[in-house]
Amino acid sequence: MEEIKPDSGVLREVRWQYADMAEGSDGGPLGFTPKGWDHEPTCREYNYPGYPDSFFQEVRNLLVWK
Repeated sequence: MEEIKPDSGVLREVRWQYADMAEGSDGGPLGFTPKGWDHEPTCREYNYPGYPDSFFQEVRNLLVWK
């Protein structure tokens, strides 16, 4: 995606989410409440439960995301 559409909104959002989670935060709300949930989960809560900050730091660094 970086090569085909480097200004993609999806790419910007994913970069922001990983940077946010690399710094210990939650990556922001997902924008929906999944069936069976009683609240709107965050990106980290829903997609990456239990992943340490170091995982997101490593991905960000390997992909050379600032």
